Amino acid sequence: MNRKGQAVITEKVWHPVINEEGARFILEAAEIGMSFVFDNNLKLNLTNESSISEDNVQIRFRVHEGRIPEKRVGMKIFDSGAGWSFYRSGGKYILQDDSSESGASPETQVILEPDFKSGDVYIQNEYQAPVPDPLGGYPLTPVLMIILLSLGRGVLLHACGINDNGRGYLFSGNSTHGKSTIAQLWSESGATVLNDDRIIIREKKGQFWMYGTPWHGTFNEVSPHGLPIDKIFFLRHGKKNLVAPRKDAEAVSMLLTRSFPPMWDQDGMDYTLFLLDRIASRLSCHELQFLPDNNIIDFVRSI
Repeated sequence: MNRKGQAVITEKVWHPVINEEGARFILEAAEIGMSFVFDNNLKLNLTNESSISEDNVQIRFRVHEGRIPEKRVGMKIFDSGAGWSFYRSGGKYILQDDSSESGASPETQVILEPDFKSGDVYIQNEYQAPVPDPLGGYPLTPVLMIILLSLGRGVLLHACGINDNGRGYLFSGNSTHGKSTIAQLWSESGATVLNDDRIIIREKKGQFWMYGTPWHGTFNEVSPHGLPIDKIFFLRHGKKNLVAPRKDAEAVSMLLTRSFPPMWDQDGMDYTLFLLDRIASRLSCHELQFLPDNNIIDFVRSI
């Protein structure tokens, strides 16, 4: 568990690297990387050093332990109401947990440069997390990924991604819609579950690819790999297995309400809507009512 008691990021996506610039950890998901270098020259164990390329690193952070800068959060541009807020101050952007709302210093604060290519992470206490995520996992790390995706790179969806022997099925839904149930059923059938709750979609060489992320729901087996999407299903519990096509504006609306859009940024919202429209117009989208048993596997394969 991380500092906030949430599910920790799986180490499959964290890569220790040592080169002429020093030691660092790289988080890579959906071929997008974040690099973290610690002020203390990385006291963590680097015995399992990775050979990962740094070509996909999009943003580089310097991590500072044991202190938070004096209060300078500036103008609040977004309050999630769920543990984090976003501010603008002096041309820079500040992302932090909501501890400061009670007058106390936040536990974690991220100061981003205006171009979102570099920044600083400040941690109130000495870093003691069991995996190399200085942000403590959820919610700040996925929020940073949403920011990077909104700069023309992709979108994060509430969804379960399945690799069924090379066929990519995306099952999208909000809480209680059955994503973790679908993940369990397909896993028992021998398919690979990319993630049961959060999936990244990116356009790659004219195809829409889905990728697993570290931020899972109750089904905790995840894969960081990606593959092209064959079909999208919007989940609903039902009394029997039924499917109905969803197209055009209806499909876009259903994708949007199951996405994590950058609501604090108009340009980012415009890009997200543009991307969702392209996805809905080019991929087969269906609403799927299902019973929670393994008959749904053959039912989906037959569509």
